[in-house]
Amino acid sequence: MRVPVKSENDAFRLVFGGAIVIFASLVLGAVTTPVAGIALFVGIVAGVVGWELLSKDPEAPQPLSDALERGRRIGDDRKHRVLVIANKTVNGDELREELLRHGTSEVELRIVVPVLPSRAHYVASDIDGELAEARARLEPALAWATQNGFDVSGRVGDTSPLVAIEDELRDGGADELIVSTHPASRSNWLESGLVARARAELDIPVTHVVVDLERQQVA
Repeated sequence: MRVPVKSENDAFRLVFGGAIVIFASLVLGAVTTPVAGIALFVGIVAGVVGWELLSKDPEAPQPLSDALERGRRIGDDRKHRVLVIANKTVNGDELREELLRHGTSEVELRIVVPVLPSRAHYVASDIDGELAEARARLEPALAWATQNGFDVSGRVGDTSPLVAIEDELRDGGADELIVSTHPASRSNWLESGLVARARAELDIPVTHVVVDLERQQVA
């Protein structure tokens, strides 16, 4: 959302515009009926508020975009660089199928598994157990990718998936981002708007893969 007031000039235009709207509404109400004046005022205010909510602020920080631009200057572009961000779903069938569709010979695969600390452990800075669990999820993913011919590397990332993506983009860029999540009803990442934000900020393809681990366990 745009910030409507950033300077004294913005404040002046806002006050002046508001005065015009009020004056026009009063005139219309006097010439016709009070209801018409009120309707005009409400309509204009609703339109302005809606426009502000839907408009993007061109000066708003875009950390993912900024990180990607920096990473492009130092990254190796000899291969198609695919960044995968996943957690418990990193070894899911749907994600593996998506990766195989990319082929292996021309793809440089980077897999990042953010740490998932409990709130209590995060506050206490005691996340050794969660770090070990994240590494345990990452290792079979790397082994599978290697066995299938990918040029692959990976690491355990920041507890925030957004920061984890930003860190990787800054370190070497990417030509494509794949975000793997649980279905919407069980995904904190989707609830936080991670995929939507990545698509809004980045000028590279952002693929969202849904992995249903419960279905795979039943099968």
